[in-house]
Amino acid sequence: MSDVAFYDFVREPFLKLALWVFFLGIAYRFFRVLFLGIPHDYAKPKGNPYYMAVKKIVIKPTMGWTFREIFARRAINFIGGFMFHIGFIGLTFLVPAHALLWREITGLPIPMMPNIVSDMLAYSAFGSLLVLTVHRALNPVLKLLTGKDEYFANLLIGLILFTGLLATKWAGSGYIWILSIHIFLADLLIIYIPFSRLSHFVYYFLSVGFMGWNAGKRGVSF
Repeated sequence: MSDVAFYDFVREPFLKLALWVFFLGIAYRFFRVLFLGIPHDYAKPKGNPYYMAVKKIVIKPTMGWTFREIFARRAINFIGGFMFHIGFIGLTFLVPAHALLWREITGLPIPMMPNIVSDMLAYSAFGSLLVLTVHRALNPVLKLLTGKDEYFANLLIGLILFTGLLATKWAGSGYIWILSIHIFLADLLIIYIPFSRLSHFVYYFLSVGFMGWNAGKRGVSF
């Protein structure tokens, strides 16, 4: 298969297949949980569950963000995790090439960030991912909580970031092949998300909202 043929394959039919698998997989897992139902609670609510659900969603990202918590006890997790998530989300949607792709798929006017900002996010996301992976492998507690799923996901995301940087900076005459591999790995990630713990970003607001709703119903804080 030529480089152009491979590019056309991963850019069109394989990408569409990946998106279908993603949405069907996410929908299946969502309705599977939804159909389990919630046991009826006959106790009278002691608080406002809906207010607490919204409050939990809004303030959850900043819970525990004290100076001691961030810089003394969990600096690598907080700072590295923040840099990685901001970088990877920004790269996924706002890099000029990606923004044009999402415009083509959704028809929405996706904004584009300057190339220098894209480069900064790419290096920070890739570097923080490496640091977080090493920290996870060496930290005694995190090591026990980490399985093959996390390491495979980190490897796949790391390769996507690396090939993206390679394609934009150092590919040279092999640009089409590197770009095609970059897109192919991204397609694999899209397929993999519904079957892995990476799907947490889809269910985050639902799970956090339910925790707040349950706390509000019981009249307790969180």
